Amino acid sequence: MTRDSVALRPPALPLKDFPGCEVTTAQKLIRGHSAANGPWWFSSSGGGRFDLTPPRGTCYLAFDEVTAIRETVGEALATTGIITDAFAATRQLSTLAVPHDHRVADTCADKAADFGLTRELASMTPYAVPQEWASAFDAVSFGGLRYQTRFTTGPTPNAVALFHEAGEAATWPTDPSPEPLTAAARRCGFTVASAPRTVRIVSPPTA
Repeated sequence: MTRDSVALRPPALPLKDFPGCEVTTAQKLIRGHSAANGPWWFSSSGGGRFDLTPPRGTCYLAFDEVTAIRETVGEALATTGIITDAFAATRQLSTLAVPHDHRVADTCADKAADFGLTRELASMTPYAVPQEWASAFDAVSFGGLRYQTRFTTGPTPNAVALFHEAGEAATWPTDPSPEPLTAAARRCGFTVASAPRTVRIVSPPTA
């Protein structure tokens, strides 16, 4: 039977005992971001999957470079198979570490399903329900959540969304030598090229 409905709903059970894990200062984190901005930006605009509402915000980081690249480019890479050079020219990858350990909700833990969570958390659109889960985790003092991303496949968690006051955490340590996205993407086997041209198809004249 084919079903088009989404099973995941906003959290209905208390999340105080939701399974957690640690993101430590030794954990390497990769952040794809605009070259014009610092990497530690905690979004509260509503445009991110797990964005909190002001005065709280969310910063999205990957555990590896390939995931960071795929999630930075997103749907455009999934549908065309390329990263446009114009987009890549404005982005870079920073290798980061948190300034202190964070206890985060582990949405990939086996027991997460006991709280009504499904894998749809990281894939469903729009983002209203995932944002409600993020807000509920923040309300019980989780420092973020660990998850599997939408545009990268694999059996293990590959990203974390951290919570903090909205805006830039300017005092957090940054990468002194962030890598241009163009170089990082090509090194990881992605194609960076000009956007495909549109082709106009004209019907042949009829006799």
